[in-house]
Amino acid sequence: MQIDGVTLTDGLAAYGAPDDPLLPMGELGRLLEYDLEVLPAERRIVGRLGEARTSLIVDLATGTARVGAKSLTVSAADVAVTPTEIYLRASAVERLLPLKLKVQAEDLAITIKPEALIPVQSRLQRVAREQMQGLRGSKAADEILKLPAPYHLVSLPAFDLALQLGVRTDQKPHVPFRYDIRAGADVLFTDFQAYVGSNESGVPTVSRFLFERRSPDGTLLGPLHARVVSAGDVYTPGWTLGPRSIAGRGVSLSTIPLDQTNIFNRIDLRGELPLGYDVELYINDILQSGQNTPTKGRYEFLNVALSRGVNVIRIVTYGPHGERSEDTRIVNVGGGQLERGEWQFEFGAEQQEVSVLNLKDPQATAFVSPAHGGVRAVGNAYYGLTSLITLTGGLAMVPETTTRSRIEYAAGLRTSVYGFLTQLDVAGDDHGGSAASLGIAGQVFGASATLRQVELQGGFQDENGPGADFTRPLRSRTEFSLDGNAGLRGLVIPLSFRTVRTAYGDGSATLTSSVRGSATTGPILFSTGLEYATTYGGTGSTPQTLSGFFAGSTFRNFSWQLRGTLDYDILPTFKPRSLAITADHDVSSKLSFRFGVGETLDKLQDFNLTASAVMRTNAGDLSLLADYNNATHGVQLGAQLNVGAAYNPQKKRYEITRPGPGTGGSVLFHAFIDKNGNGHWDPGEPGVPGIIVEGGTTRGTTDASGQAFLTGIVASATARLAVDTDAADLGSMKAPPAIVQIRPRAGNTINVEYPMQPTSELLVRILLARPDGTKVGVSAVQVRLVSTDGRTAEARSEFDGSASFENLTAGTYKLELDPDQAARLRMTLLTPITVTIKGDGGFTPDATAMIAFAPRPAEETDKQPPETGDKR
Repeated sequence: MQIDGVTLTDGLAAYGAPDDPLLPMGELGRLLEYDLEVLPAERRIVGRLGEARTSLIVDLATGTARVGAKSLTVSAADVAVTPTEIYLRASAVERLLPLKLKVQAEDLAITIKPEALIPVQSRLQRVAREQMQGLRGSKAADEILKLPAPYHLVSLPAFDLALQLGVRTDQKPHVPFRYDIRAGADVLFTDFQAYVGSNESGVPTVSRFLFERRSPDGTLLGPLHARVVSAGDVYTPGWTLGPRSIAGRGVSLSTIPLDQTNIFNRIDLRGELPLGYDVELYINDILQSGQNTPTKGRYEFLNVALSRGVNVIRIVTYGPHGERSEDTRIVNVGGGQLERGEWQFEFGAEQQEVSVLNLKDPQATAFVSPAHGGVRAVGNAYYGLTSLITLTGGLAMVPETTTRSRIEYAAGLRTSVYGFLTQLDVAGDDHGGSAASLGIAGQVFGASATLRQVELQGGFQDENGPGADFTRPLRSRTEFSLDGNAGLRGLVIPLSFRTVRTAYGDGSATLTSSVRGSATTGPILFSTGLEYATTYGGTGSTPQTLSGFFAGSTFRNFSWQLRGTLDYDILPTFKPRSLAITADHDVSSKLSFRFGVGETLDKLQDFNLTASAVMRTNAGDLSLLADYNNATHGVQLGAQLNVGAAYNPQKKRYEITRPGPGTGGSVLFHAFIDKNGNGHWDPGEPGVPGIIVEGGTTRGTTDASGQAFLTGIVASATARLAVDTDAADLGSMKAPPAIVQIRPRAGNTINVEYPMQPTSELLVRILLARPDGTKVGVSAVQVRLVSTDGRTAEARSEFDGSASFENLTAGTYKLELDPDQAARLRMTLLTPITVTIKGDGGFTPDATAMIAFAPRPAEETDKQPPETGDKR
């Protein structure tokens, strides 16, 4: 495989037709240095392409693919899946990636012709250097080493610490000091997660504590088949019509798959947001929202609407000094229908808006709801009556004040009518309130449309209405959304339109609408949107407002991250509001810089200048900041230190690491020579140094003892470690699979034993003695070696009777004939053959096996062919 005259690899395993071969996407992504994640177990490929960071999703379960706004189909003939790789035909690859593949079948060569800048092109010198070192692509095994991650009664915790200290002239306190502490550990056979944060005076003001256990396969609580069980600071489930999801201290559990939701439900997205970080939310490559102020150390995107089908949710986090990370989630949105006889439920009970450790901020002025501290309990149940009809039911206790609550109940059904997903819900409460809603979703002229009408009376409160004012009785709400693509001069522009009309009992109504779109032009991803709002009728009329934004970003030459945003008002008067431009440059993997300017355009001479640098070391990240505000002539200087602390079982002590062990998993990887072949390390067995282990963005190399300690592996249902043994001079050695699958969780350390065994080769000659005493080799004889502990190796003899066995590990083996072949041919082994493999990589003498064929039984030889007219 070549690009720009440079050979990327001279050995790529491809299958199928030579003129349109099946290519390994994982290996291809690594060769081209694309940000691709191949997930064979989930039958999915996700990633980012080009300088514009266009999203890519290939979902084999639904046969669909999406490149930015462009939707494609992937047929079964285009795909092959192995335990460690997903293969796509070259013609399908051309539809997904910005390149053309010239396949030369006779030469067994592929030439890549880029249609846009590919990451590897800006790193050809490094690629050439890797080729000189003999790195010829992936050597992944055909299997995956899957390791369990059992929960423990108690484990030593891991920590993440962020310290922020500075001086400033225009605000108080003039010497701000803040900190965030995150911790994770196994406690009482659950995953314990903790967070404590302070205000700018160093006083702890927010906290979260959670005991949680997850099972993607639904194996928790026996016959309940729960997937998530939580206690501590939890969130209650929300209804389509009625109570929404709210935080508090209590318990919750759910049997619903983690990556599925209902088209008529709005979802809440939450995650960790360290000090000084910004976060942006993209759905199907459309910028939907952003946040730069953590809520109890987290970002929160609430009431997020999705479209029908596969949704690519991308959460991009930007650090204050150029740090950047992405979290891609795939959510399959349907009509909430279950298979016949299938059932699911979810439940949560809590003291609303109160934390386990309820810290107070003496400087806080935030609004506290009247129901703060009240008891909230919400339960939902779903049952598949038929393959087309799913019934739902719910019961909830929702606090109105600290001492007064109302009981709510709901029922509904989900079905499909003429290809349109249809949902009907009714609800009521013990105060005489009632509500009903009807939702319809489907494809209209190639776009995904959703229409929902909600009618309320008697003071029933539907908390799920976006932007609703709960101080006034609600009367009705109409929601309409449309998601599709528009073409403009060859560009495919994804568009998202949302409108909500909410009517109140006093006769007033509010109307909010928004339209958002994104487009990739060359290396730049552009995003823009408009938002309209007005209130009319009754006594609450307000002026119409129309505002917009424009944003652009690029990963220029895969070295500079450039971002710019412009906010402006159109109604009631046109005026620009703010402008911000940032430039981040990675000088190396250890050092990066950020430069930024922000200006408030509706105020003259009001701008900010920012410059910062971040130094990344194995002992944490140190950031330095300088900021100047022209309006106040304020100067701010600051420093931020982000470090982790994890217990290293190898060294039997805590050590300082880069951030991550408190919110992610850790791995103690141990590669060793397994002399006795029992698969476990025993005293005296030497380690194997120089083996490279990668887990996401984490990388380590085994030391002289064969061990490497990796931290900060993102907590998820499953994660993979890639093991590269090329750099270690191993000689003839048998290693476990090169892909290790683990289940990392916050604060947990997984011990990975990687036993390696020296191997030997053995040549066995299968001979037959003729009546004249000569010996001749017998071909196509199926033989096998069976060790005393049951391990087997098979071979077939060649034309001269030689059968070659490779990769034999230490042990005593007995040579056997294949029993089926031997019985069919009446073949026996004249002399038992036993071979001892020492397991030191040394030479093993050849062996000779004599076989014999028993004569055909007399009853068979006496049988003559029937007489026919043909005497030939």
